[in-house]
Amino acid sequence: MSLNQKGTFSYLDDDVHWVRLDAVTTARLERINNSVARVYLVDNDNVQVAVPNNLTMTDQAGNVVAPYMQNFLITWVESYTLTLNGQVVMRINNGRQQSILARPDAAHGVD
Repeated sequence: MSLNQKGTFSYLDDDVHWVRLDAVTTARLERINNSVARVYLVDNDNVQVAVPNNLTMTDQAGNVVAPYMQNFLITWVESYTLTLNGQVVMRINNGRQQSILARPDAAHGVD
């Protein structure tokens, strides 16, 4: 199954992003602080639900991220994959991007 970009998440704002995983479950991605966010599941009434046994999150090295209090805690330095019944349903990719700031009158460009 191919995945399409559904938005970008920032650890610097309080926007909560979500992705519908199936007919009854939505994954929500919410900032905790500037370095940590949580991924959690809600039902159709937007009530948080327990992480089911058939849902797994792994980091970019393939290590399983164990849920903590029904949340997957993630950081900006990793990329993550969420699988449901063995099928990839969502990826959170670290863009490894930095902003360059300089004086207003400084010349700049890309070679």
